[in-house]
Amino acid sequence: MRKARSGLCVDQLDLRRLLSLAGTLLIAALLSQMVVPGAQAAPQLSKSDTQSLEVAFGILEDTFSGEAELKWLLMFKKLTLAGPAKQVEILMKKMQTASSERGAELKKLRKLEPKVTSDPPPSPMGDAIQSAAQEAGTEELIFAQGVFNIRFLFLQAQATRMISVVAAEAAKVDPNAERQEWLKEVATQFQEYRDEIVELAKDCAIK
Repeated sequence: MRKARSGLCVDQLDLRRLLSLAGTLLIAALLSQMVVPGAQAAPQLSKSDTQSLEVAFGILEDTFSGEAELKWLLMFKKLTLAGPAKQVEILMKKMQTASSERGAELKKLRKLEPKVTSDPPPSPMGDAIQSAAQEAGTEELIFAQGVFNIRFLFLQAQATRMISVVAAEAAKVDPNAERQEWLKEVATQFQEYRDEIVELAKDCAIK
């Protein structure tokens, strides 16, 4: 058998190298399974939960966008209510600002791990319902003889309620702690807006 300079057989040298390599790989494998104290595993999302959050975040972004446009309606219209019109205007401006800010925040938060940046799967029925609702809302607010009416408050109550419910439900699914806390804050914030709208509506009478 051929000898190496060290006096060992070539086969013995190869065997030692293989054993050394195997030992290294074993140690690496064991280390990869160890949990370092204080370290947290990256949050994970199942495919179904990812799709659920995509739908929820899509609804929130669309609704925030719509509410952020309230400033344009307020510029060109006036409330025709016997009740506290000025208070309603103040609340609408506050909601418009909050919606604009929350929409910008959500765009950034969607990029946190696990990322939820894709659009939800196409839904012809859902798109049709959303389109019909938007058209009805536009007709109600813009072509109602140049004025607001009591239905405007009902529409806003529905929008704020939807934001609150969707955010609260998304918080139950999202494993990202920062996003989860943000969703809970949004749910509470827009529920409070809805409560204010309901109280104002009670004091309003149609002229």
